[in-house]
Amino acid sequence: MDGLLKDSKNNAILLTILTTSRNSFGYSLFYGTTSLWIATLLFTVLYSGYGVSVGFHRLHSHRSFKTWEPIRKLVLYLGCQGAQGSPVTWSLIHNRSHHAHTDTAKDVHTPTKGLFYAFFGWIFDRSNHQFAQTELFKMRKNLDPYALWCHKNYILLIILNLVLIALLTGWWFEGRYVLASLNASFSAVLISGLVNVFGHLPLKGLTYETDPTKNNSTNNPWLVFVSWGESLHNNHHYRPARLNFNTKWYELDVGRWLIATIKKS
Repeated sequence: MDGLLKDSKNNAILLTILTTSRNSFGYSLFYGTTSLWIATLLFTVLYSGYGVSVGFHRLHSHRSFKTWEPIRKLVLYLGCQGAQGSPVTWSLIHNRSHHAHTDTAKDVHTPTKGLFYAFFGWIFDRSNHQFAQTELFKMRKNLDPYALWCHKNYILLIILNLVLIALLTGWWFEGRYVLASLNASFSAVLISGLVNVFGHLPLKGLTYETDPTKNNSTNNPWLVFVSWGESLHNNHHYRPARLNFNTKWYELDVGRWLIATIKKS
């Protein structure tokens, strides 16, 4: 339990990191160079694509596929850079709140609580951390040791990542790769927020449902590329453990392409 209490206390640090990331993103919009945005795109693929969508969601939360142990540890590390919590809190909230109580008062990031809350506010809601703390205590004997290590050192891993990037690239690049990493962390939060909101907000003529569910999950084809296929959300909620989210030939699941590069055959 101490690990999660520490995680809750680190909210102020996480908020500072996200605020810095937002400011970095805003600065880059006006003054960013081509190389900065290429680096931002690369880090976004790593943090949001491989880290959150593939690592936190499909691999750690739903056990949809298997990979080699060093790769598994790497994608969970990358997921931490997505600034949405550790793999432990992310998966506990996702499975035991979002999927168990979809679009009800017990769903952590349903848009029925407000669009801003679903987009961003849920990360800092103390009640969500308390919920995860309770679930962590129940599951403490079954938690993955490496994921738990990431959980206990979550803020440190984000700071360490920025330091490593600075040391490896050098400040003679004017810190552009550190800015790119901050931009990517903010982008990861934006992408997950888009899925939280528009994956549960049916819009006539713009979204569709292919499978019957008892919630508001919907497929949003306009966001499939930027969300790594996560916006095929009705498909996912119908069969959560399924590796790929596309069920029709015309549905695009970019995350499935990423998985193909690391999945054990």
